[in-house]
Amino acid sequence: MGLDYRVRCCPDGLYRNIRIKVLDCTIRDGGLCNAWRFDHALVGRVFNALVNAGIDYMEVGYRSAADEYDRDKVGPWRFCDEEDLARAVEPGRIRLSTMVDVGRIQPADIPKRADTVIDVVRIATYAHQMDEALRLLDHCLNAGYETFINVMAISTLPPDDVDRFLLRLAPSGVHNVAIVDSFGALFPYHVRYLVHKYMNYLGEGIKVGAHFHNNQQQAFANSIAAIDEGVDFVDATVFGMGRGAGNCPLELLLFYLDNPRYDVAPLLDLVEQFAGMREELRWGYQLPYAITGYYNMHPRQGIERMLRDDRYQVREMYEGLAGRLSDRQDGQGDVRLKITG
Repeated sequence: MGLDYRVRCCPDGLYRNIRIKVLDCTIRDGGLCNAWRFDHALVGRVFNALVNAGIDYMEVGYRSAADEYDRDKVGPWRFCDEEDLARAVEPGRIRLSTMVDVGRIQPADIPKRADTVIDVVRIATYAHQMDEALRLLDHCLNAGYETFINVMAISTLPPDDVDRFLLRLAPSGVHNVAIVDSFGALFPYHVRYLVHKYMNYLGEGIKVGAHFHNNQQQAFANSIAAIDEGVDFVDATVFGMGRGAGNCPLELLLFYLDNPRYDVAPLLDLVEQFAGMREELRWGYQLPYAITGYYNMHPRQGIERMLRDDRYQVREMYEGLAGRLSDRQDGQGDVRLKITG
């Protein structure tokens, strides 16, 4: 056995998950930073870079009901109308996805697969919305789509509630179910447990994905943990773009995968433009986001804090939220969360 070609202190041939598929959600998740106001030329640049990098899926944005948002206040990728898609992407070069939010779209708003360039519909739902999510799922499957489900905010659910929604999804026909760390609260040891729970409940016929937020600088580490435990899909974004602390950076993910199917070089041509956007939109690790992640909260308080002049005076924020954690058993790591919103 030879040496690792890059890290000389290790032998080559160490385990890597070579089955993994990568889904880029830069435009969809990154649109939460700028209300989906990406021009068509930039979306086209991202599309071509992803194709040339060998990325498996591109999530172009959301589909939404026509009257759900004011089009003067959000950009085109909150709707993904066919005319906008035609100006930025091409069918057949990469699998194209849109996300739909339960409660913000009806089955009639989703065209048949034969009438769109979109290949995949990802349904974003909370556990308590599962009835409606399954109705959307049935429609999308019958319409010919590869169909995924992302159950959000699982870090707020007791284990029995996670068991319940997994049991409902197991016979549903869904193709992929993602572990979604909506609040950036999870650490790798949580991820390892959840990967095996999802796999055991869903069975071999349903793929397991992973979507992690970077509030506590764990999005990349959690993605690695999920990959090493055997997930089938992992999400990432160019330069980690996403609301608040952002997501797993796509470039780092490809470095880790070190798979000849993927080529990071085309993505590096995007970095200068996205770095400029980050200066303006301020996504990425910041202590207010880390605090909301630690306390297992929606990031809105961190986002609001980052708009203030005293954004880095965070001790008061940290101590003021401490009541969310109760019944800590010294040395046992047993923390039960009081979820208040």
